[in-house]
Amino acid sequence: MKKADIQDERIVFQKRKIGSDAFGIIYFGLIVSILIQQFVFEAPFTQYAAELILFMVAAVYVVVRNIVVGHNLFGESSNGQRMVIINSLVCGLTISSVTTTLNSINYGLDKMGGAPGILLVGVITFLSGSLVSFLGFQMLHIMNRKRQKQIDDKFREDADE
Repeated sequence: MKKADIQDERIVFQKRKIGSDAFGIIYFGLIVSILIQQFVFEAPFTQYAAELILFMVAAVYVVVRNIVVGHNLFGESSNGQRMVIINSLVCGLTISSVTTTLNSINYGLDKMGGAPGILLVGVITFLSGSLVSFLGFQMLHIMNRKRQKQIDDKFREDADE
């Protein structure tokens, strides 16, 4: 018979927190690496394809795994829709600021139509980025609520038996 080491729950929690933090650092590093290679170095897609694939696989895994186990991704149901809107606006702002800045650096102010052209491009990018982000977050929110309801229904059935 194997001797199982009993570990303090605080130690287990700290180890999990360290692993989670390390994943966050690597995940953030992947997106920074992709953006730098794409926009600053103007590298071909084949050069950063592996990082992009790993980034997407990690993102999908984290979201799907949290939904499957029943974690509420958007907080309480009353705050859920508000979080979807806030996340969409933050994504739109990030997308528009990064792309507008990099486009103005790469193409110059004259090709962008001066300050009014840059502002127009930024606003259009913000609106379209926010809309696409909203659609994605809203789908995740609906799937998350549906899974939460399934789990609640299962617990009610088990309690009734």
